[in-house]
Amino acid sequence: MSDHKTITAFPDGAEFSKLQEAHPLLVSGLDQIAAGFTELFELIEKQESSMSSNILYMLIGASYREYEEVLILGLNAYGSGAMKLLRALYERTVTTQYLMLHPQKVQQFVDFTAVHWHKLLLEADVAGVDPDIPEETRRTVEDDLIVCEAEFSERICSKKTCEKTRLQGSWTKKPLPTQAGEVNELLRKLCFHGYLMPTFFLHTTFWGIKQQTTEHDNGKLELHNRENELEHAARSVVIACNLMGHLAYAVDEYYKLNSQTLCDKIMKGVDQIGKELFSAIGKVPQQERQAS
Repeated sequence: MSDHKTITAFPDGAEFSKLQEAHPLLVSGLDQIAAGFTELFELIEKQESSMSSNILYMLIGASYREYEEVLILGLNAYGSGAMKLLRALYERTVTTQYLMLHPQKVQQFVDFTAVHWHKLLLEADVAGVDPDIPEETRRTVEDDLIVCEAEFSERICSKKTCEKTRLQGSWTKKPLPTQAGEVNELLRKLCFHGYLMPTFFLHTTFWGIKQQTTEHDNGKLELHNRENELEHAARSVVIACNLMGHLAYAVDEYYKLNSQTLCDKIMKGVDQIGKELFSAIGKVPQQERQAS
């Protein structure tokens, strides 16, 4: 049995300091994005409230928080972890912008929650998580599902019949790449780096574990090699910033904030970060100024 002692590693700021030294304009670019979104949030809060705008505001806030989580991991050289969160950020920002294009679908997005509650109830019963769930709560969840089934059921067709139905797997039948394509072409192009690759990191795939492994000349395999992690980290930070650039312009258009200049400043920060880290990640589609 090995006598090696496992040493738990946590971010200590050392990698971030090295990153700042290697890329001196990185932090100022991040500051521009942060300052820009702070102003955007202040402007949104002044707008007239409605159910749709409130839901979208929560999605925007959740997206920004997720972006910060990607940065915390990526800027501290936890590249594989940042890639996993990047997948969630891509999905959230795309769905938010898709709903901004189709605000009439916000209620549909909310209604599908009944399916999620029912799944939680079933698992609680199977696992015995909470045997004391009140009957009133159970009835509410089950009644809501019945209403939901009428809206979200789809037919299962064979060669002979289309009589059977099942619940959709999501609130919309449109796959995420299709949603992204409806928002704009570049967001759709970012699906490869921002969604599909990170999905293979997030799920237990051999492809994903290979991306986290470095094979040395002597045949030795090293998991989470520093240089390899730095490349994933740089990629995740650049793409995360690009996604927030897209989101800024969508926010401005949806809420009619007339803040094109502010969005351009955010994009300037995004471009600055891309230029600083570009050499570390190779060819990744960069954000472009959206048409007003």
